Amino acid sequence: MIGQVLMSAAIALPVDALPSRLIMPMLPDLPPPVPALPTSELPELDCSIISDTSFYGHLPYAEVDRADLVSVGYGISMQRDAAAGFEQLRRAAANDGVSLVPLSGFRSVAIQTDLFYGVAADRGQTPAQRALVSAPPGHSEHHTGYTIDIGDGAAAWADLSVSFASTDAGRWLAANAASFGFELSFPPNHACVSYEPWHWRWVGDDRSREIFETARRYDAQVGITRDR
Repeated sequence: MIGQVLMSAAIALPVDALPSRLIMPMLPDLPPPVPALPTSELPELDCSIISDTSFYGHLPYAEVDRADLVSVGYGISMQRDAAAGFEQLRRAAANDGVSLVPLSGFRSVAIQTDLFYGVAADRGQTPAQRALVSAPPGHSEHHTGYTIDIGDGAAAWADLSVSFASTDAGRWLAANAASFGFELSFPPNHACVSYEPWHWRWVGDDRSREIFETARRYDAQVGITRDR
């Protein structure tokens, strides 16, 4: 189920087409993004509650205008500049004999609703348990169009798992992605979210860095440093 949803991530399903069990827990109107304050002045990020600034540690993100999206292949889309950055990343990896495969890029709130509440229901998870491994709708970096999940073309068995870190693609990204404007969103020492070595966000221009500024400031609180 998850694989099917991910591969159709660029398709916007109308909310009224979703089963009622997925609509009931939809979030209220999202709060505005946390203002860009000095790290010492940020509100405390509590991974165990829903607050005005986060949902179990996940920050709110607006859904990008579809007109700003372009394809990166496999039915997956990203913001235009991020897509260009990913293409440069993919070509550089290919020159080193490494195959980078896009698994999921832009994801609508409707798709994220299915991923979050649908899978939680299937697995008997509470929202707090599900939030450790998946962002709630309205709080996914994928809504921005600047984030991509990447797999290894020679190791599909490791897709969307911690094992990806030990593949050729995972090791290559860890060593080289920053040079192309990409950074790992959820490293091992992230404050609230489980390690996701496949989940990369593009911060190669001022707009993308502005969108992820609050997340990066929270990262700094737990000692996660960024190159940009």
